[in-house]
Amino acid sequence: MSLWYEMDFPHWIGLFLLISTAISPFVFAYKNKTSFALATTISLLVTFLLQRIFDLIYSISGIHVDPHNLLVTIPNIAWETIELHRMLTATWLHADYFHILSNVIVIALVGIPLELRLGNRRFMLVYLVGALGGSISWVIFNAGSTVPALGASGAAFGLLGAYLACWPKDEIEFPFILIRKWPISMIALIYFGLEVARAFSVYGMGEWSNVGHIAHLGGFLVCYLVARPIAKNGPTPLDVVDSGPSQGGISSALQLQKRNLMKSLDLDPWSKNSSDAKIHSVLEKLRIAGDEIETREAWMEKLVLVVKCPECDDQLEVKNLSEGPSVQCALKTCNFSWP
Repeated sequence: MSLWYEMDFPHWIGLFLLISTAISPFVFAYKNKTSFALATTISLLVTFLLQRIFDLIYSISGIHVDPHNLLVTIPNIAWETIELHRMLTATWLHADYFHILSNVIVIALVGIPLELRLGNRRFMLVYLVGALGGSISWVIFNAGSTVPALGASGAAFGLLGAYLACWPKDEIEFPFILIRKWPISMIALIYFGLEVARAFSVYGMGEWSNVGHIAHLGGFLVCYLVARPIAKNGPTPLDVVDSGPSQGGISSALQLQKRNLMKSLDLDPWSKNSSDAKIHSVLEKLRIAGDEIETREAWMEKLVLVVKCPECDDQLEVKNLSEGPSVQCALKTCNFSWP
């Protein structure tokens, strides 16, 4: 296995290219506010393509460029501080075309609708928990082994476990016999049941396999256990039964969440201290129409034109916060906020 002090110049170049290639799709997704699930799929595919290019370079020139021996999970050294990165980096490497395709199919077809339910940050957290859960499970069940492990299967199974835990009645497009909508509960339980049977054949009946079934089960179970706490208070209510995950659905869920968090307008700091009929009229209309985010914001915009900050007598402005529109003092040293 390669250790850090054994890395030569081509390996450092390969490591830099692998990391840059893996991260780039996420940087693009973050800047352009696009899907992290799609970014993950692209990241895994281009990283695998780069591995194949490294193989080609070696076959032509004999120069070792691929630093994957530094990145795969190896149980007997996994807990050494300098080797802990392997638990995560191994999940971005794949052994062959079937390995990568079987994983990205699940990550794309399950991950994209799950991300629409969870939101991109919660999705990415679930994905990484599944990846680490799979790696740690493999290390624990193969303690002392020098056989390396790699692949995103633990993360892919983790997405299935998370989806089953949070929205088991959803249906998603998936290639079971026919490419059509299937219940996520059926997809997840079939995958889980097959892995239980395969793991039993290896660990219970002594059959040999180069597939990390324990890593698959570990990723699935860890995400099944932690998904609901992660998804709680997210953009989509747990166990919701609707027309299915969509960008429109997540937008309306966010609006509903914000509307539920909006504070009461019953008490204000201007009514008792002002006899101006215009101020009272605007406040009255704000209270009547303030149940909806858009109308509350519109009447607040009118309010800040006729009132001053009750604490410092400076100008006021309207800010759209996570708990709805709020009237705040424009002066940075003043902390006035209403409601």
